[in-house]
Amino acid sequence: MRRNKAKGGYDNLEHYLDVQFRLLREDFLAPLRDGIKEYMETLHTEGKVKKLQELRIYSDVQIICPICTNKGLCYRIAFDAHKLKRVKWEASKRLIFGSLLCLSSDNFQTLLFATVVDREPKKLKEGILDVKFEHNMQQMSEISGDERFTMAETTAYFEAYRHVLSGLQVMQEGQLPFEKFIVNCETDVKAPVYIAQNPNAAVYDLRPLVDEEVVIRRQRRLGDLIDDDTDAPPMYKFSTKSVTATEVPIMELRVWPLPEQLHLDMSQYRAIQNALTKEFVIIQGPPGTGKTYIGLKIVKALLHNHRIWNRNLLTGNQDDRPMLIVCYTNHALDQFLEGIIKFYRGDVIRVGGRSSSEIMKKYNLSNFRQRIRIDRDVPGAIHRSRIQTKNEMKLLQDEINRYAVRIEQAERDILHEDVLEPFIGELHSDFMAGYESLMAAYDPFYGFQSHKRKNTSAIVEWLGYGDVLAHMGFETPGEEIRDQDPQDDVNPHIVDNENEELLEVEDEVNAIEARRQLEEDLDDLFDDFEIDTEKLERIMEKIKLNTNQVALNVSNLDRVDPNERNNEGWQMTKDQKKKMKRTIRKELKSTDRMTEDEALSVEDMWALSPRNKWRLYRYWVSLFIKGLKEKIIDKQLEFEDVVNRYQEVLMQEDKEVMRRATVIGMTTTGAARYQAILQEIGPRIIVVEEAAEVLEAHIVTTLSQSCEHLILIGDHKQLKPNPTVYKLAKEFNLDLSLFERMINNKMTYRCLELQHRMRPEISQIMKIIYPELKDHDVVKSYEDVRGVADNFCFVHHEHPETPDEDLRSHSNVHEAQYVAAFCKYLLLQGYEAEKISVLTLYSGQLFEIRKLMPKSVYNGVRITVVDNYQGEENDIVILSLVRSNEDGNIGFLKIDNRVCVALSRAKVGFYVIGNMELMAANSKLWNEIVVHAHKNKIFGTGIRLYCQNHPNDNGIYAVVPSDFKKAPEGGCMKPCDFRLNCGHTCSKVCHTNDRDHEEYECRKPCPKNICDNPEHSCTRMCYQECGDCMVKVNKRIPTCGHYQDMACYLKPENFKCLADCRRLLDCNHPCKNICGAECTERCTEKVQKSWTPCGHSGTVNCFEKDEATCRFKCSSILNCEHICMGTCGDCSGGRLHEACNARCGRTLICGHTCNDTCSNCPPCRNGCQNRCIHSRCQKICGDICIPCMEPCEWRCRHFKCSKRCHEPCDRPRCNEPCTKRLKCRHPCIGLCGEPCPDLCRICDRGQVTQIFFGHEDEPGARFVLLEDCNHVLEVSALDKWMDSPNTQKNDKSSVQLKVCPLCSTPIRRVLRYGNMVKQALTDIEKVKKTILGNDAKIKELEKSLPRKISRISVEEGLILKKRFANLKDEGMSERALVAMDNQIKFLESLQKLKNDWNETLDRSAFVNEHKAAMHEWENMRNWVLKDRRYFSEQEIEDIQNELKRLRFLLLFLLYKRRKEILNKSLENRFENDMRRCEGMLTDGRPFNVERKDFVKAVIDKLKELVPLSGLGITEEERLEILSAMQLQKGHWYKCPNGHVYAIGDCGGANQVSTCPECKATIGGRSHQLEQGNAVATEMDGARYAAWSEQANLEHYGFNIEFE
Repeated sequence: MRRNKAKGGYDNLEHYLDVQFRLLREDFLAPLRDGIKEYMETLHTEGKVKKLQELRIYSDVQIICPICTNKGLCYRIAFDAHKLKRVKWEASKRLIFGSLLCLSSDNFQTLLFATVVDREPKKLKEGILDVKFEHNMQQMSEISGDERFTMAETTAYFEAYRHVLSGLQVMQEGQLPFEKFIVNCETDVKAPVYIAQNPNAAVYDLRPLVDEEVVIRRQRRLGDLIDDDTDAPPMYKFSTKSVTATEVPIMELRVWPLPEQLHLDMSQYRAIQNALTKEFVIIQGPPGTGKTYIGLKIVKALLHNHRIWNRNLLTGNQDDRPMLIVCYTNHALDQFLEGIIKFYRGDVIRVGGRSSSEIMKKYNLSNFRQRIRIDRDVPGAIHRSRIQTKNEMKLLQDEINRYAVRIEQAERDILHEDVLEPFIGELHSDFMAGYESLMAAYDPFYGFQSHKRKNTSAIVEWLGYGDVLAHMGFETPGEEIRDQDPQDDVNPHIVDNENEELLEVEDEVNAIEARRQLEEDLDDLFDDFEIDTEKLERIMEKIKLNTNQVALNVSNLDRVDPNERNNEGWQMTKDQKKKMKRTIRKELKSTDRMTEDEALSVEDMWALSPRNKWRLYRYWVSLFIKGLKEKIIDKQLEFEDVVNRYQEVLMQEDKEVMRRATVIGMTTTGAARYQAILQEIGPRIIVVEEAAEVLEAHIVTTLSQSCEHLILIGDHKQLKPNPTVYKLAKEFNLDLSLFERMINNKMTYRCLELQHRMRPEISQIMKIIYPELKDHDVVKSYEDVRGVADNFCFVHHEHPETPDEDLRSHSNVHEAQYVAAFCKYLLLQGYEAEKISVLTLYSGQLFEIRKLMPKSVYNGVRITVVDNYQGEENDIVILSLVRSNEDGNIGFLKIDNRVCVALSRAKVGFYVIGNMELMAANSKLWNEIVVHAHKNKIFGTGIRLYCQNHPNDNGIYAVVPSDFKKAPEGGCMKPCDFRLNCGHTCSKVCHTNDRDHEEYECRKPCPKNICDNPEHSCTRMCYQECGDCMVKVNKRIPTCGHYQDMACYLKPENFKCLADCRRLLDCNHPCKNICGAECTERCTEKVQKSWTPCGHSGTVNCFEKDEATCRFKCSSILNCEHICMGTCGDCSGGRLHEACNARCGRTLICGHTCNDTCSNCPPCRNGCQNRCIHSRCQKICGDICIPCMEPCEWRCRHFKCSKRCHEPCDRPRCNEPCTKRLKCRHPCIGLCGEPCPDLCRICDRGQVTQIFFGHEDEPGARFVLLEDCNHVLEVSALDKWMDSPNTQKNDKSSVQLKVCPLCSTPIRRVLRYGNMVKQALTDIEKVKKTILGNDAKIKELEKSLPRKISRISVEEGLILKKRFANLKDEGMSERALVAMDNQIKFLESLQKLKNDWNETLDRSAFVNEHKAAMHEWENMRNWVLKDRRYFSEQEIEDIQNELKRLRFLLLFLLYKRRKEILNKSLENRFENDMRRCEGMLTDGRPFNVERKDFVKAVIDKLKELVPLSGLGITEEERLEILSAMQLQKGHWYKCPNGHVYAIGDCGGANQVSTCPECKATIGGRSHQLEQGNAVATEMDGARYAAWSEQANLEHYGFNIEFE
């Protein structure tokens, strides 16, 4: 590694690039390398360990979950933030965007690299951070969730280093423009190539520099995004004084217009001449000399004469290339570009997303990018590729993030027992039973619904962080925390300022992050997606995931909830909550968890110790997380690939936009990122503002091979480049900018000499640094600072500083208090807050000052660090130097460049507070400054103040902050004595603001009378409006006669009487409102109500007596033989029962007990018990098991199976005795090839010969060990038992595993009976597939249901659409889809039923019946629409019965009406049957089989006796006639008396005849029926004659009423 050469050239380009590359790489790597080395040394050091200088270390780091962002696949990580609770994350440079991180789990033997992508101070306080790893997804997927890392941080911005280092690597010989200057340090600078090759054509029009108000226009190539008239041809109106600047031969300096004509002083004039005539330009601008002004003048001249430099030198044709503007900071870039757009209307683009300028936001690259998308003004291939990749990204992002949220919650919060049920397995029911017992013991009323405790969770109570166990005297971790003194964990030195609103400040962190953030942040993933209402609702529902999954939100545990009411539980202080939060987080992070075998051996979960409870809980969570991660691993790889493709497409889009621009502005960070595009578009002219602050490599990589003109503007005596490694700056000259290096090597440069900022007293100090600096006349006419004797002074003190270890900064409390007090004093002098700036060189001091300056007083005052204030100015500047110590250490203040910036920002008034003697003793420059201050009498220990109202009095000499209190209102301590217009005297002390008291508010009591009563005086202050008389007076209300106390000014007729209302409501109950209010609309008087048909009675509110449903238990015996637990009202009187919620308790096919509700036996969610000799199934029991593909292990010396483990064995059982010996040395009692029983015929004779089957005591008896339960049974009898048919549970066809005859444990692992086990398992798997559903059926339903949903009403369809979307999120199951399919069918049946009621029933005759039926119809519809995942047999039977009942009722009413119309008498007995039938249909009782049969018989009889057709024939006879005649619809008519006849041919009437029944005229002429004749709809259903146009329209389906 070699030094950057301050003087002299390099050997060649390779030498130059090697030096720059190695220095920059070392600047990036050294902090990390040396920091890790230092850290490793401290691990082996005993005693006090010194603080790491180059690195920050974070412990106990855990990778939580992947998250999808615009930057690709990132990861959320957690670190131990407890040790960092003193860190001010808002100000700290820790973990800022782009910082490089290094993670290691083995003391940095192996490394993972990552960069910070998202930094939220609130999350950082919780120890949460989002990072992007610099490793492929395969490597990341191999990282175990149990791994805990140590994380090292270096503040190096990896992204910028990456691009610049890459640019240096790929640079080849001949590709670096201006190599002769940059590498060889030649000083002979010639004209730019575009002038040198055609000098005669270099004639410039400089009139825009003379007429400064002229705006240059150029036709835009990027559309009309900016609203102006640019597209019109430019029409310039130049003044006559600019004529001499019309055609200026730019290379002939003697014929240029005079400096005064161009509004320039001589130094500026020479700088512009140099800039327009030389290819490599350096312009130095000391503070206040107008660097930006000159830069804008140069750009204005070049843009107006763009034809000269935008020309292809070979062809002479127009070749538009953009001009590139590069600045170090976003603020400088905004300022420069704002200056350009004031005089230029053309294509200006700002690249980078962190602009604080409202003006520049519409010029941002993202806006132009959006415009070309809208206008389709981008190559089709790019557009299609972007849309396609973005859609892919969105789909993958939704899927991954949905699981990532659940993973993060599992890692950070306590999950609910319902979520963990599949992993708790068989213990879940016992676990919940234990919880219910515990709650019942704690709360006797717990079993009642109304007494259920809200927000309780079994798992939180179990872990010991609920209320119940602690209340009942059990020792719990939560109880220990509650018992601690809340003050134990409180730091008395930390002041709680949470409620104080403070000023916003600009610290180094803001500035660094602003430089690092780029344009990509603005290209949101959701730009092109229209989110409809339904989708938005689904997203909102997803957000509620936390409510369903989390039992205890640990993240929010220490937050104060203003609505929190915890009368039942423990009250905890905020500090106790914080302690509990840390304790729980520590447990959640631990990797100590139970093994599978340990978890399976747990019998009583409630009896476990707290440690083992947590170990078991972590085991469940690990299974939960493992399952989620497996679901998204492939998606992560896909997402990363798609993001890379998407970023490539965006770069292509950006290139298209930038290629068309005339001016491109970007920061050095942006230029590093876009260097590949800049090389392609090849800007000919590059202007670099703040060039002296930029590392040389950053500028060099920005230069494209096409660059012909480079203009560097800056000042190397102000801020310099700031490398990460101080040693590289001092020993290797890495802080030497290209700007300064060129000046050091005698390159011609121009220095501006006339400053326009600082008043002469201030600029005198700057002449120590810039001897040639001169003052413009404008700075000599500034007014003096009001209320202060000196416009400029140095205030010396010796109060010590305070170090801030985390910020690696310093603060000085005395200076902060002094600055805040002085700033307030200046505001009282009438200065606008925006005219005052407070500067400091340390972030620590910045936040110390901020704490003392509340927004309510100081709003508008700017507080910032000096490095952020480069290039800016203000009227009054207060500078806090901070450093004051006995070590002689003045830190940054020893750097002359920083001092130069700090001392040159003020225009009118400048005040420096610090230990000036310390400064002078440790810096040559400061010594000269202090000497100058003494000499010019601007040095002291305080600031001399004077009163503007009493200038001849002795003023105040403010030495300490409290001295400013001697002028509390900005004047002095004399009383004001000003007589106000109200006659009172001003009560303030002398004040400088509002001397005429135009805004003064007199706060003395008002002496006026405000009504006719002389005793009623105004009660307000003098400055306030008197208003109405508010004295209470007793008056009579004329409308009601009550007397009421009211304000004196009120009229009784307008007063709302507050007495109790005496009126009776319509229900004859008294009104409960006050007299002056509207009477009660909903009477809440309790009344008795009896319900039918159940006969129950109870108390209800009066207003709901008509609508209230019976609240007594239904208690019907359901088909499942359980008692219905719903209420009479909920179950519609037993007609539509609520779903049975009794515990199922049935034995499932797998042998487990179903713990779900009755009639809902889902796939078993316990852990699968299937296992073989090789492995165990890791799935939940209800899933299909994966067959073991290992070779079968059943072998002995006589036989061997050649099949795979899951296949039926092809060998017989071996009955030869086992030849092995037991540990006791006696022979084994087992069989050859079988596991040896652990019992001995001799040692354990009593156990072995115990009779069970009957052959155990025989001498040669052999035994088999059942490995599932460890019982030992005699083989011959066991063989018979296993070979006999399975008749368990009295079910001859039961598909179940054989069980141990002693303990009923299912036999799975005994190889001797392997074929029987395999057959049973095969049968069980078949049943599982049936339960899980057929994939083809699921896909068919998934496809058909949206179509079916569209057929039902809009309201119903909206509900089912949402549920269908939820099913998609949860995972489709056949049972849920079938349930929805049934819902649609029932809804369609209900709609048809409603239509029939509305269309066929004479509603005028059955008003009440129709109303009651529609009420019942609505109840049925709501019942069907309930959110359900299945229909029980009971529910299907109930709804079908109700549909039949309402349809039978409709038919009955139709026949009843027909009977009334025909006035037909029936037998008394049948009349009684009809009355009984009507009662069965309307009495509200269940429509059972007996009722159904009876009603059907009555309806059938009515069909015969009073047919609905009105034809006097039965329905069967009508159909026979239609069949015999074979006429189409519309050929049947009826005479005026209702007798039916037919017309053939076309069906139209063409002749007149007489009715054979009644002799009335029938038929007609010309298709017109005779009067009284009509279409006989009752005969064939036709509504129009067959020949008519309406009939034709109906035939083609055009009539919307046609059915």
